[in-house]
Amino acid sequence: MRLNTYLLAGTAAFGLGVGGAPVHAQSSLPTDIAAPEGAQMFLEADTVTYDSDRSVVTASGGVQIDYGSYKLVARQVVYDQRTRRLLASGDVELQQPDGNKVYADTLDITDDFRDGFVKALRIEAPDNTRFAAREAVRRDGSVTTFQQGVYTACEPCQAHPERAPLWQVKARKIVWDQTEKEIRYYGARFEFFGAPIAYLPYFQSPDPTVKRKSGFLTPAFRSSEELGYGLRVPYFIALSDDKDVTVAGTYYTKQGFLAEAEYRQAVSNGFFTLQTAGIIQQDPDAFADDNTNTYNTPDFDNTNRGMIGTTGQFALTDRWTFGWDVLLQSDENFSATYDIANFDSTLHTSEIYLTGLGDQSYFDLRGQKFDFQSIDPDQSDTQPLVAPSLDYERIEQETVLGGEVKLDLNVASLYRDEDSVTPICNTSSIILDGRFKTCRTPTDGYLYRPDLARYNGLEGDYTRASTNAQWSDHYTLTSGLVLAPTLGLRGDLYTADMSSDGFTNFVFEQTADVNRDGAVRTVGVNQGAFDLEESGARGMATAAIEARYPYLIETANASHVIEPIGQLVVRPDETQIGFLPNEDAQSLVFNTGNLFQLDKFSGYDRIEGGTRANVGLRYAGTLDSGYTIDAVVGQSYHLAGINSFAQTDLALVGYDSGLETDRSDYVTSLAFGTPIGLEVGAQGRFDEIDYALRRSDVYGSYASGLLGAQVTYTEIAAQPTYGSISDRSQVTASGSLKFAENWTASGALGYDIENSAVVEKTFGIQYADECFSLLVSYSDTIDRYTQESNSTTLMFQVGLRTISDFSQSYDLGK
Repeated sequence: MRLNTYLLAGTAAFGLGVGGAPVHAQSSLPTDIAAPEGAQMFLEADTVTYDSDRSVVTASGGVQIDYGSYKLVARQVVYDQRTRRLLASGDVELQQPDGNKVYADTLDITDDFRDGFVKALRIEAPDNTRFAAREAVRRDGSVTTFQQGVYTACEPCQAHPERAPLWQVKARKIVWDQTEKEIRYYGARFEFFGAPIAYLPYFQSPDPTVKRKSGFLTPAFRSSEELGYGLRVPYFIALSDDKDVTVAGTYYTKQGFLAEAEYRQAVSNGFFTLQTAGIIQQDPDAFADDNTNTYNTPDFDNTNRGMIGTTGQFALTDRWTFGWDVLLQSDENFSATYDIANFDSTLHTSEIYLTGLGDQSYFDLRGQKFDFQSIDPDQSDTQPLVAPSLDYERIEQETVLGGEVKLDLNVASLYRDEDSVTPICNTSSIILDGRFKTCRTPTDGYLYRPDLARYNGLEGDYTRASTNAQWSDHYTLTSGLVLAPTLGLRGDLYTADMSSDGFTNFVFEQTADVNRDGAVRTVGVNQGAFDLEESGARGMATAAIEARYPYLIETANASHVIEPIGQLVVRPDETQIGFLPNEDAQSLVFNTGNLFQLDKFSGYDRIEGGTRANVGLRYAGTLDSGYTIDAVVGQSYHLAGINSFAQTDLALVGYDSGLETDRSDYVTSLAFGTPIGLEVGAQGRFDEIDYALRRSDVYGSYASGLLGAQVTYTEIAAQPTYGSISDRSQVTASGSLKFAENWTASGALGYDIENSAVVEKTFGIQYADECFSLLVSYSDTIDRYTQESNSTTLMFQVGLRTISDFSQSYDLGK
């Protein structure tokens, strides 16, 4: 017969209060858990006896106690009213209000639950962390000492629970101070599958209730040929709940001590950070390389190096955001060389911005400075300072004649310290003479002057303001023909005061010295000097109509759509071609993606002019089995006026694009989709006369639960006008394979077919489960088509959930 008993209780809480997991556990553990005032304790047991002489209450046989949010289960509970101690024994299980479950052989605590003793303790926290000890003692209501403690965040093996977990920390003594909110480990040993891998005589971690606490963070090892070996030791200082500081010191065996500091603060509507780093280089000569002529680099030329960086973002309202990301450094390459977090990318944009997003409008105002972190200081000097850059767009629907009206405003103002010019050769040979590019004639071997130059950027100031208003609508006739008329009007105001010193071309000249027997000498000739001082206005009016006639064919197992498309665009000629800078429209790839765009230029500095017709045919097929096909073929025709793509602007955009002739190259695209996760596609550009392939892009991808793979192939015919005098072709493949539970292998390969060279190779292996992660990767890149530096890197990354993440990378050379 079960006996139910109600016992009066005061404000004391029931439970030892030692549950939880050390080091960053996410469970909530208040240091003073009190039961509600006047709470009653409900006890249920097979037998309850009371010894009035000794004032002892004994409950035995399946004891269950409910006290507020506490629940205790044991075989026997003895309460001594004189000593005010409660002793629970036999398969003791205590569930606390915070969700922690405490398992023990015996539990001996005072009735105010400030002090106590637990034997054979095991704790399971709600966040799946586990803590065990041979015995634990709690004193002063807040300091608990565990003897022979063990901690892990790994679940036990279900088939063999007696086996050691994947990783665990064992310590001779663990002291949990809930007042100081820290856990101290004495004689700690890290084990992997039960085997010891590391030993620390002492370390400490935050109390599980603490999200942010001052203390040392995980050290990181670094290595590179120029810096030597380094050990980075960071220290975190929690100033308050909304602000903190992290300071770090790294000693490099070749370059000395690098100091870093970062301040972060959160406010109600955003955050901001301030970061700084500096070093006095002990061995700048380590950056010099006789083979690559890198003596005059920022790394080599500077002894005292440093940086200041800051970021911030604030939500002014639910629609407006203000922010910044600014980097100031002693030279062009400091942050990249020393891997300063948040500022170490090769291309970093320092900017201040204000953005707004409405229901039918968008606003973006920013000032920008482009930081090109490179060993070549000229790359940074040619980057512009943009202040400001403004974009505004608003769309009004169902307005004039029921159509859509779009208003577009762009303002750009920039300044550049140095110009960037690329001399262009129109022959099939090229040689390099030091830092200068020169051309060779195929007959006599003498060098000659290039007839073209590409001005990537001019020195000086340039400001342009552009406004474009456009109306468009579409009508579907009863015959199925879809007509989409468009009317547009654009106006620009501009002022430019820019110039270029040109470039130095080296030519061979026959000497008159008969003693040298007709020897030749190299003479440097300056060419391509250019000066632009222009202010004015230009405009463009556009009238276009697009006709589509989709024809649907349905069969028993598939549907097919064949859609002829024709577009006629009528405009006056583009003005000021070649007399205005081209800063934002230097990229032009003609394909089916922009075949029917009204303006195929990528930016505002160029405007497509003249009358043009674009025609194409699209096919879309869908099978009931899940297979899909999408294909497009088309061509563009210049009908009247000046062909904008055949004119020479300062950046030579349009030349050799496939649009420079009255009848453009053919563009095609084809894509297949399958229900098994396989997708294949290709697009190409073919010469309008002999159908020679000018550019091709082929891609394929596959995705399933175990395997993912992607392959891309690009081939571009020689484009001497752009400085590419030979064909270019490259294939890139990447993929990942989950070859076992929790194990994944991945890799990527880039191959330059024309030069028979591997330009990129990366492979790695990764393990991840609920408590542990491991990543080992190797990457090797060669700077052939990209702006990234050559590098070879080996990286290890280990993560122990709730403990720390450890990573180490080795720079194996460049």
